Amino acid sequence: MISRRDIVHALEHRDLADWVVVERDQEIAVVDGSQREEHRMRWQLTVHADTPAGRGTARVVIDANDGDPDQLVDEAARLARLSVGPAWTTIPQAAPARVELADPALSIGTAVDAAIALAKLLARRAESNVTLETRITLLRERVAMQCRTGFHAEWKATLARVETLVIATGHSLEIIREARRADGLELVAAIDEAIADLRLLASAGALLPGPCALILSGDALLHHGLGVWDAFTSQADAVVARQGLTRYHERGVIAAGSDQVAEPLSITSNGALAFGVRSAPVGDDGDAVRTFPLVDHGIAAGLGLDPREAALLHRDPNGGVRNLRVSLGTWDEKTTSAGVRVIDVRRLRGLEIDPYTGDGDLELSLAIDRATGKPFTGGTVRLDLIDVLARARRSARSLRRGPYQGPAAVLIEHAELLA
Repeated sequence: MISRRDIVHALEHRDLADWVVVERDQEIAVVDGSQREEHRMRWQLTVHADTPAGRGTARVVIDANDGDPDQLVDEAARLARLSVGPAWTTIPQAAPARVELADPALSIGTAVDAAIALAKLLARRAESNVTLETRITLLRERVAMQCRTGFHAEWKATLARVETLVIATGHSLEIIREARRADGLELVAAIDEAIADLRLLASAGALLPGPCALILSGDALLHHGLGVWDAFTSQADAVVARQGLTRYHERGVIAAGSDQVAEPLSITSNGALAFGVRSAPVGDDGDAVRTFPLVDHGIAAGLGLDPREAALLHRDPNGGVRNLRVSLGTWDEKTTSAGVRVIDVRRLRGLEIDPYTGDGDLELSLAIDRATGKPFTGGTVRLDLIDVLARARRSARSLRRGPYQGPAAVLIEHAELLA
C-alpha cells in the first residue's frame, strides 16, 4: 500500500533538485440510471533534476494503491533527466491563497446520496412530453501537498458535473454544468431554457446568409466552459509566449485600437474565487495561486506563470490561468444598432478556436433573427475572436457560470453569416 510518507522518504534519498507530492483522497459517485461509488487515492508526483545541460522535469500521476515507492520515484527521476530544458532555480513558495472549495450541502452523507439529490431536482423539472437522460458525477476530495522545502498545504473540495440530454418535439439539446456548489449548477433554469429552445427548434426555418450583427449569450457565449473567451487563455500561456507564437505581447494592444474603444476590455484570472471551478490554494507544482490581469483596458497585461516560466522571467509564479473575470459594459441587451440585421445566437453546435491566431469558427445550432422573430438553425460564422471581443459591446448584466464571471451577453456589430 503506497503512502505519502513512503513516497516522501524515497524522494528524500534521491539526488533531485526539487519535488512536489500531491495526495488526493477522492470519493467519486456517478448516477446515470444506475448508482455507483468509488473511493480512490491519486498521487501527482513532480520532480526536477539538475544536469550540466539544464534542468529536467517529470510529472507522474499514479492511480494504483499498490506499488513500490522507490521504483516509482526512480522512474520519475529517470524521465526528468531525459527531458532537460533551460536551467532555472526554484523560487521559494509563497503563502497559499485563502479560498473555500467544499460545499457543505454536497458533503452530507455519502457521495451517492448527494448525487441522487441532484438527480431528483432535475426529475421534478421534467414535463410529460420531455425526456431527460442525465449523468451526474460528484467528486469529493481531500488534498494534501508536500514539497521538498518543507512547505505543505491541505484542503477539501467538492465538484459536481451534470450532463443532461433534454429530448422533446423530436429534437434534443445537451446541457453540461460544472460547479463546486449545488446551487451554482442552476439546474432548474438550465432545463427551463432548454425546453424553451427545443420548442423554437421545432419551428426553426432555414438560415438566410449575409452580413449581420451577432448577440452571443448564455450557452452560445460559454459553449462548453469558457466558450469564445478561451481565445485569450492560450495567448496568456507563458510557454507559447516565450516561443514567440502568441498573437499579441505584454504591454502591447491586443488588437489595433483596442485601447481606444469606448469601453476597453479587461480580463482577470482569479484562481482564488470562492467555489470557483478552477480555483485552488496552490497549483500542482506547489506554486501559490494568485489573481492577476490578462488584459487591462485593451492592453496585454500578464501571463500565466508556473514555477519554471516564472524563474526564467525573474518573476513570481501565479498558478496559471484559471477562472476568468471579464469586465462588464453598459450595453442594454434590448437595444441594437438601427438598420442592422441582428442575429440572437442561442446555442452553438460547435466552436473551434485557433490557439495561436484567435480565429474562431462558430457553428450555429439555434438562433433568432430579431427583425422577424423567427428561429433558424445551421450556419457558420468565422471571426477574429480577439479583435471582435476587444470591440464588442458588453452587457451590464452579470453572469457567473463554471469558470466564468462577466457580462451575460456581448454584441458583435460586424459579422457574416455563412451557409
